[in-house]
Amino acid sequence: MTAPLIEAVVDLGALEKNIAHLRRTVAPADLMVVVKADAYGHGRVPVARQAVAGGIRAIGALDVDTALELRAAGIGDDVTVLAWLYPPGQDFGEAIARRIDLGVSSLPELRSITDAAQRLAASEVFVPPHLHLKLDTGLHRNGATAADWPALVAAAVDAERAGLVRTFAAWTHIAEASEDDDTLALERFLDGVSVARELGASIEVRHLAASSAGLRRADVRLDMVRMGGHCWGIPSFDGVTPAEIGLTPVMTLRAQVLAVRELGDERAEAYVSAGYGDGVPRNVAGSCCVAVRGVQHPITRVERDHLVIAVAPGTEPAPGDIAVLFGTGADGEQTVRQWGDLSGTLGDEITTRIAARVPRRYLAP
Repeated sequence: MTAPLIEAVVDLGALEKNIAHLRRTVAPADLMVVVKADAYGHGRVPVARQAVAGGIRAIGALDVDTALELRAAGIGDDVTVLAWLYPPGQDFGEAIARRIDLGVSSLPELRSITDAAQRLAASEVFVPPHLHLKLDTGLHRNGATAADWPALVAAAVDAERAGLVRTFAAWTHIAEASEDDDTLALERFLDGVSVARELGASIEVRHLAASSAGLRRADVRLDMVRMGGHCWGIPSFDGVTPAEIGLTPVMTLRAQVLAVRELGDERAEAYVSAGYGDGVPRNVAGSCCVAVRGVQHPITRVERDHLVIAVAPGTEPAPGDIAVLFGTGADGEQTVRQWGDLSGTLGDEITTRIAARVPRRYLAP
């Protein structure tokens, strides 16, 4: 069997162990695994299935189409699947019918949801959708402002009393810019939850923390923590390796050595079948390395369909050798977190950019 020119190997066993470790860490809070951006390039359906097999009962989908795809792929309605970002004119009918939890940031969103629920309410199988009412606590990504929050909650409570929705959860995003900012966001959020409950909202679940704060601070975990990057073994802390926080990188990006060219003066370069058309960032040239047979070689150029590495005397690879761009580090390669640090971006941004044309090969647990 001919080896592929390039492939992303996704280790579901490492994912399983990472999720188990993170669940233990945030307990007694629950863990939501967030699979937006195709699980940051790892594949939303395989990742969601593995997460559910490992005991996860909440998946963050971001948008309704992704949430519906997960339901169609067998993620049953015993698992919370949350969508919260919608295009103008979003039709919520199918999402309600498939029991997708819905984030709500504004009165217009709430009206669209309740209108769809009203149309479905006569059905014998109608179940009021679970709402996650979102309060903006300073990140300004979305969510109701403190001034708009009481009106949003009151309208949701009215819809709940009419049998159209359930005011199931309250949530927010925190900026994770500083400990003081996160503490202020927590205080604003808890004040908002108190206001919501005083207005008659049920609010069974509260969630505001994501990967970084959720791992660092027990006080922000509340009832549930949302995590993406840490599930794939990509630390969100500066200067921390995956192993130092009990995680293993899940994706290894591998490509073939295509050719080796002598440059004279005992210098040589090799061509590797991975380029910016595959999602390899061009700015890793001059900063990151590729490992071949356990030896790291600096990347000097990234072209559309290949990259070029400098080869030191006595370490020449051969055509057909496997070059590891990033992985666990076990075979001498850099991790994707190191690539992110060295190239001035985030590790999960790099995995997210790996193109759909790159085959994903899944290793079973």
